[in-house]
Amino acid sequence: MFSATSTSRRFLLSSLSSSSRVVAAALKRNAGRSFSSKGDDDNWIPDVSLDTDLVHGGVCPDEKTGGILTPIHLSTTFVQESVDKYLERGYSYSRTNNPTVTMLEQKVAKIENGFGAICVGTGMSATASCINAFMKAGDHCVITDCSYGGTNRICREQFMPFGMEFSFVDFSNPQNVADAIKPNTKLIFSESPTNPTLNIADLEAISDIAKSNN
Repeated sequence: MFSATSTSRRFLLSSLSSSSRVVAAALKRNAGRSFSSKGDDDNWIPDVSLDTDLVHGGVCPDEKTGGILTPIHLSTTFVQESVDKYLERGYSYSRTNNPTVTMLEQKVAKIENGFGAICVGTGMSATASCINAFMKAGDHCVITDCSYGGTNRICREQFMPFGMEFSFVDFSNPQNVADAIKPNTKLIFSESPTNPTLNIADLEAISDIAKSNN
């Protein structure tokens, strides 16, 4: 079971095999030296603060020019001399991977102490990607009853007809989440603070509930 953080963060932490492969590939293709990677073997600024990670996390100097900041890559396609070479670099089309977005994903993962991150263009893209990645027909999701309108609609109008089940509960009390879990629960979907009522959920407590239920 996976506990999703707020969609306002616009990223997805992955633990399923399909999504993990995407994240692992993204991390592998950018395994170069980062200015503030605490766990990197070639870390040259050890034990940096969060403030430093906010600025330099995920940033790798350009090998040819020495440029420090990651440029905005506007290219829609990338050279593909062969399948092996382009897979090694990790980029073919910007709609799937882009060096500028990769830097942002690494920065978000570092700040959140996560395994990886996937950044998309909108909150609804994050929502749809999360549900598509973690659920299939017959699976159950515990979701806040105060979710964003688009989130509520896509669950009821798109995913429910596909055979997915959703329980909309009040996340302000973590016990409500625990009580809603079923044997087929695969996802706990939280938004905190909620839009537009700004309800707050105890994400740590909800995460503990998810972990205790595997």
